Amino acid sequence: MTGMSPVIEHLQDCRTDAERARWLLNIPTFIFYREQTAIYRALRQAGFVRGTQLVDLEISALVTVRDRFGRLPSDVQDLLNAARTFMETLARKGGVK
Repeated sequence: MTGMSPVIEHLQDCRTDAERARWLLNIPTFIFYREQTAIYRALRQAGFVRGTQLVDLEISALVTVRDRFGRLPSDVQDLLNAARTFMETLARKGGVK
């Protein structure tokens, strides 16, 4: 046993950016915050810059002050949606190893 979270082991087992993108889209949001150091390490070792950018945005969204209705500021939501759409496309179409 490595002492590492199984969810992080799954990320480390990903061999392509498409697999990593799918992983990023499928994990529960709180994992970004709880496991951010391990996630950043794995994504940087893989050279997946767009993945680290998505993690930045996801964590920012988690800690951003919401409006009185609980919504994110529109600029944060727009950036997050664009990054997620990119990951969805990458996961669907595949990517470089």
